[in-house]
Amino acid sequence: MKADLEYEYNNWINHLINIKKLSQNSVISYKNDLSKFLIFFQDYIEKNIGLKEIENIEISEFRSFLTHRRNSEISSNSIARNISALKSFFRFLIKNNKIKESSVFNLKSPKLKKSLPRPINVDLAIQVIKQAEEIEDEKWIGLRNKAILLLLYGCGLRISEALSLNHDDIQNEDHILIKGKGEKERIVPMMPYIKKGIENYLEACPKEIVSGDALFIGKRFSRLSPRIIQYALEKIRTTLSLPETATPHALRHSFATHLLDSGGDLRTIQELLGHSSLSTTQKYTKVETSKLLDTYKKTHPLAKK
Repeated sequence: MKADLEYEYNNWINHLINIKKLSQNSVISYKNDLSKFLIFFQDYIEKNIGLKEIENIEISEFRSFLTHRRNSEISSNSIARNISALKSFFRFLIKNNKIKESSVFNLKSPKLKKSLPRPINVDLAIQVIKQAEEIEDEKWIGLRNKAILLLLYGCGLRISEALSLNHDDIQNEDHILIKGKGEKERIVPMMPYIKKGIENYLEACPKEIVSGDALFIGKRFSRLSPRIIQYALEKIRTTLSLPETATPHALRHSFATHLLDSGGDLRTIQELLGHSSLSTTQKYTKVETSKLLDTYKKTHPLAKK
C-alpha cells in the first residue's frame, strides 16, 4: 500500500472513532473489512496501490471482491457490512477531496432477513446468572461474571456499556449514568440486589479498584474484554444445555421483554435501553398476539360495551 492511501486509511479510522463515535467493535469490524478489500485488490491488480489506483476501481472489481468473500461462506449480514465499510471509506475520501468519484456507490446490499430477538425465559435467565458464579474455579472471577450478567439482565445494558463502566460510575445508591451509542447518556435504575452483586465482586477482587479505575478487570488487571464474557456464556450454555441464541445480548433482550410482559410501557423501556427510535424497542420487545388481544379486549372502551 502506498503512503498516501495508508495515510487516508488511518485518517478514516480516526474519523470513525472521534467524529462518527462508532463503538469499538464497529470500528474493528469496519477496519478489518476495508483491510481485506485493500489486500484483495492489491493482489488482484498485482501492483502496489494508492489513491490513484482505488479511484479507478470498476464496479466489476468490487463485485469480484464480494464474490471472493461469499466463497469464504460468510453471511449476508457480513457482506452488507463489507459494502457499508467500503462506502464509508470512499465517501470519506470524496468529502475530503482525495478522490473525485467511485463506482462503489453502485453496489447494492443484499436483502437481509429481519430476525426477531430471542429472549431467555425468566427462570433460565436467573439460572444463567447463578451459574456464572458457580462455574468458575476462582471465586472473584465467578462473582465478576455474575455482576456483569446482573447488569445485562437487571439494567438492560449492552455488554460494551457494562464493560466500559468505571468505579466512579456506580457510586450512586440507586442508579447508574450510562454513556451509550453516539455518546448519548441515560440514567438506569439499579436494584439493591445488583448493587450488592457488584460489591461482592469488588470485595473478592485481588486488586483494589478505586476511583478512576475500570470496574471490571481481567486476570492481568486491565479492563475486561467482551470475549471473556462471551466465552463464559458459552460454558454456561453447555452446562445448562441452552441454545446458541443464549448470548450476553439475549439477556438485554430478556430485560426488555420481561418488563413489557409485566406491564411496562414501550416509552419507558425505550428510555432504559437507550434507543433513539421506538421502532427499535418494538423489535426487542415481541409480545404474543394472544396477549395483545387479551389486553385490548380488557381495556378498550368499546370492548366493555
